[in-house]
Amino acid sequence: MKYRHGLFLCLLFVLLLQKAFAQGDSTAKEDFQRFAALPVLGYAEETGLKYGAMVLLFTRPDFPGANATSVDFAVMGTTEGQLEVNLSPDLYLLGGLLHSDVSFIYWNWRAKYYGIGNDPNRDVYTRYDMDLFKMSVPVDIAVLPPPFARYLTFGPYFYFETNDVSFHNGDVSSPRNSAGLRTGLGYQVTLDMRDNINWPVFGVYGQFRQIFYTKAFGGDYDFFAQEIDLRSYTYLFWGTSVAVGAYYDIRKGDVPFDMLATLDGIKRFRGVERGMFLDRQSLTVQLEFRKTLFWRLAGTIFFEAGKVGPYFSKLARNDWHYAPGFGGRLLLNKSEKTYVRCDFSLVDGKHLGLTIYLREAF
Repeated sequence: MKYRHGLFLCLLFVLLLQKAFAQGDSTAKEDFQRFAALPVLGYAEETGLKYGAMVLLFTRPDFPGANATSVDFAVMGTTEGQLEVNLSPDLYLLGGLLHSDVSFIYWNWRAKYYGIGNDPNRDVYTRYDMDLFKMSVPVDIAVLPPPFARYLTFGPYFYFETNDVSFHNGDVSSPRNSAGLRTGLGYQVTLDMRDNINWPVFGVYGQFRQIFYTKAFGGDYDFFAQEIDLRSYTYLFWGTSVAVGAYYDIRKGDVPFDMLATLDGIKRFRGVERGMFLDRQSLTVQLEFRKTLFWRLAGTIFFEAGKVGPYFSKLARNDWHYAPGFGGRLLLNKSEKTYVRCDFSLVDGKHLGLTIYLREAF
């Protein structure tokens, strides 16, 4: 068997310091966990040895049962000279009436460009080096009054990215649209009736988002993005729940190659190399069984399918890519039910992959 797409043959070593986790506002009645931290060590064809650390910071909720503001911070480096820094403040303000899951990402990466389409040849590609900084700021403003404020929200979406990329000689022609500034403004409507945002066991979630990237905002490109994200959660028995998700992404206009619709390998269709599948539209469906085990451990079994295409009728005719898999979970914060996940998957019955990330895939 050939592991060609960014296979992780990894070791996940987690250091949990219980006393450190419960520092801060500890009293005889309750322990409030202010932070969690863990190192991560892995290996992939794409990255060589991959190493780094993750830190999560938590603030006390405004009232019992409310979502708490948190900050995720991760730094990952590789022996191939790649570096990724991710800072993600997840803000709940004004008693939950205002929510913003902000993301700051710096990426200095070496990767492969396989061209556009649903069936790339994994042995035919062109290497490139990319240096970027991007910031996304979605804002959710409550439409309904408390205690129903989190159920329905509406708000603007802001995006900024500066990107510098250089291609090497290879088997695939370099894309026409690559480096430059990308600035976007859009909006999103979100229905969120999950019982918990980090480990839901019942409820539904739906989001509709449109973003307009335009030169009028100082960017170098004019294009449009539309995303539909649907999820459902049901409790079964003995600590087991089932999650079902579907995600449809559309891109139109002068789209840079790295912002085309894709199966991202982290949340949508776990285990594939980033950028393996690129086109104007993508569709992903996901099914996952989740079960709490003992101590801080949980486990999952999942099945995912996805594909890309230039337009809907072609997307519908294209073949599906499949990824069954299983994963382990380690609970970092009991009150917030925040897990770190490690998922193994088998893509198209041939290519083994692994994803290590904070929080659930969907």
